[in-house]
Amino acid sequence: MSGWYTVAKWEFLRSRMKFSRKSILAITITLLLLAVVSYAVSLTGMNLDQRIYSVASSSPSLNSIIASDDRFDVLTPNDQNADITIEDNRAYISGTKKSIAAADALEKVFINYRETVLSSYNDINNSHPVWVTIHDLDRPESFQVLGSVTKDGEQSSDSESGNVDDSGEYKGNSGMGKRASTTISPEELEDLDNSNSNTLFERQTIATPSNFTPPIPFTAILYSFLFIFPIYFVSQFYSSSIMEERTNRRCELLLVAPLRSRDIVLGKSIPYVLVAMLLLSVISLYIESPSDIHELGTALAMIAVIFPVLLLFFSLSFIAAIFSRSFKELTFAMVFFSVIVSGYIFFPAMFANVHTVSSISPMTLIVNLIERGDITFGKYVFSTLPFYLVALSLYGFGTAIFREEDLFSQKTIPEKVVDCIEMFLSSQWGSVFALSIVSIPFVYMAQLMLIVMLFNLPLPYSIIAMIILSALVEEIAKSIGIYTLIKRKLKPADLKTAGMLALLAGGGFFVGEKLVSVITLAPIASSAFGSVMTMGALLLIPLLLHVTTTAVTSLGMHFTGHRYYVFFLLVATAIHTIYNTYLLRGLLFG
Repeated sequence: MSGWYTVAKWEFLRSRMKFSRKSILAITITLLLLAVVSYAVSLTGMNLDQRIYSVASSSPSLNSIIASDDRFDVLTPNDQNADITIEDNRAYISGTKKSIAAADALEKVFINYRETVLSSYNDINNSHPVWVTIHDLDRPESFQVLGSVTKDGEQSSDSESGNVDDSGEYKGNSGMGKRASTTISPEELEDLDNSNSNTLFERQTIATPSNFTPPIPFTAILYSFLFIFPIYFVSQFYSSSIMEERTNRRCELLLVAPLRSRDIVLGKSIPYVLVAMLLLSVISLYIESPSDIHELGTALAMIAVIFPVLLLFFSLSFIAAIFSRSFKELTFAMVFFSVIVSGYIFFPAMFANVHTVSSISPMTLIVNLIERGDITFGKYVFSTLPFYLVALSLYGFGTAIFREEDLFSQKTIPEKVVDCIEMFLSSQWGSVFALSIVSIPFVYMAQLMLIVMLFNLPLPYSIIAMIILSALVEEIAKSIGIYTLIKRKLKPADLKTAGMLALLAGGGFFVGEKLVSVITLAPIASSAFGSVMTMGALLLIPLLLHVTTTAVTSLGMHFTGHRYYVFFLLVATAIHTIYNTYLLRGLLFG
């Protein structure tokens, strides 16, 4: 029997024994009661904003209209505590912020009432004589930075994106505008309204101009929450299980057993991965409700999209449980990683169907699968490859230090990071050249996170911040291996060795950077952010740049020692920033 299978079976049984039968029964009853209460609330219409506003009115006809909205509490005419007082067809607010919000809500109540009355007539096309068709246009550029400029210096128009023909007439969207000249009966309108009100994820099909709303990211956020919550939940059990064995020193029994470290890590991870995948499969099947082969394929595609996200969360939980010295540190690390990754997933997904920057997030692919039923393989690679590579690298580094020296010591997190790098460099295939290539996924994902954080900043400040921070991330990735070798004295301390290490680290980073650019950066290669990450198609000059800036850090530590690593790192970052700014001078200052 394989060692990992035995460890997985023990981990599953041990996790199950944490809960007694009474605890399992109590949890089951609590979940059932929660489901029943939620269903009862949905039937009764209970909500959190019931009677949050008060209106004092003496008109019975107005009171009946206002009382139809659960947000309003109708008071007696002489009540002085009302947010709004109505006298002689005039409304007076109390002057508080709450009363201002109440006035806005009251206006919408009367608008909805007027629309309901008009819709009740048996001649819907005369009561609503004007019909408006809305065309949601796709952005013609991958990233709309400073606006496209033609050779004549004029702004490009929609005609360049195919939305306007040569005569200047709008061509529209083939999927829109089907109601432009069609009369609709009251029964059809009622059916449309009922169908839309019963579907949580669909936008309103027909509305009056006062109720027109632009596309909002509600669906993207909701989908993200539904899929991410089980991962949050299971990853907490996963990390606490590893941390508990470290603090109780029960992991020593596994270390002395005839098992390899990777078998132990694999066996302890598989049960939690399977449980999380089971929950995610149930969610995807519930959302899609497949009735044929195509819809079943869509549900399976959702699982394929969310799987790398699960791997990343679990790898971060694993490495956090090894790095942390106590449960307090573990809690801090888990919250930190969860916030960072959640921002990476949630913020771009908010722009689904609005901006191409949303393709950075795998959750955008899930939204596209639900709305359209398919995604392209290129977008899947672009969104999920960083998750796969970073997760596998973290598991690799964590497995390397899954040993007594790191599991049961009080080393700081930076010291354990250096241990990971030392173990890699000491391996058979380890070198600063290979380490620079391995670090590329971390740099790539960090730069994508920078795009997410800086996307809403005004131009050109967002590009400037992107240039500086990207240069810093790249310099850290290139020099961290040299820092480890010098600090741990793994290489001879001479000038030739320092120069050779700079050449290998800079060359390895250049090779990995161009490889990733060719494979994954096509969707944003033409944008300003993509230009910062790829710096064009030049070959010799970027290679010289990477070697030169790495040499600044390497030679600086050679002459002054590793204690001045941060200083020379900042000097190398400044040189890198000047080079990137020069290449993008036309975008920034043109």
